[in-house]
Amino acid sequence: MSGKYRLAVYLGRFQPPHQGHLESVKLGLRIAEHVVIGIRDTKLDFKDPLTVEERFECWRRLIKWAELDADRVSLVKVPDFGKGTGIPYEDKAIFTDHPLLRWAKEVEKLLGMNPEDTVFIGNKPPMVIAFNLLGYIVFPGHRNVHRLIEVSATELRKSIMSNDGRWRNILPSPVVRYLDEINIRERLLRLHRQEGP
Repeated sequence: MSGKYRLAVYLGRFQPPHQGHLESVKLGLRIAEHVVIGIRDTKLDFKDPLTVEERFECWRRLIKWAELDADRVSLVKVPDFGKGTGIPYEDKAIFTDHPLLRWAKEVEKLLGMNPEDTVFIGNKPPMVIAFNLLGYIVFPGHRNVHRLIEVSATELRKSIMSNDGRWRNILPSPVVRYLDEINIRERLLRLHRQEGP
């Protein structure tokens, strides 16, 4: 058994998973017996160009490449809370019917988690606040713990579309290979044309 918690839950869009995300999973493996990577079920668009299944495949390849114990990591599709959902700013929000809290409770039930033996890893304010209000200890994700190079999804998409190659040095090699296999550049160009600048 590693760590003192039964579960570490790490939720995100992972469009695509990068080294910072991997470091957060490694943190989870140090503090808990098992890590659940919850992949948010987002609608395919320019900002979210990968399907849930494609992100699952990215993670499978990344876990194998990083030589993590795959028996201690689960990939689960979780609902998305939707773009533009406001953040509950007051403690009393837990007693009201706030959309983020409804979403967090739905995820809690789906994953069979509870604050007694589960920790939440993350740094996105909406998710951190929602799970903290439900009583979970929150460990900061990759941006706060390791001060790794920030990966801007916007810059990543621009780099892929311009074909300048910088993105290939930002993402782990198995993710780069997979994105090449699915021709992510053509998809981004198509989605950008469909949605406009």
